Amino acid sequence: MERQVKDIVDNVESSIESGIEAFDRYGRPWMQRNRATLLAVGVAALVGLGAAVMISRRRRRRTLIARLHEARSTVGDRLERPISTIRSAAERMSR
Repeated sequence: MERQVKDIVDNVESSIESGIEAFDRYGRPWMQRNRATLLAVGVAALVGLGAAVMISRRRRRRTLIARLHEARSTVGDRLERPISTIRSAAERMSR
């Protein structure tokens, strides 16, 4: 049993080492040759993702009236007394 485990571990280690060697031989020079292209693609992907997020946030936007009603109800729930109307507030200010 231990011999089989050792053979499997040796096989995996040699596969990993050969993969790393292949990357050093082929992958690293390719990445060095195409560094500017890879950088441009990465920046373009980030810009595209940012634009998609901004567009989706703008499309989901609720109307001003809906946002004001929600704000009024949440603030009103936190206060001990109900929020007065604009007309009554104006009357108090004019006194």
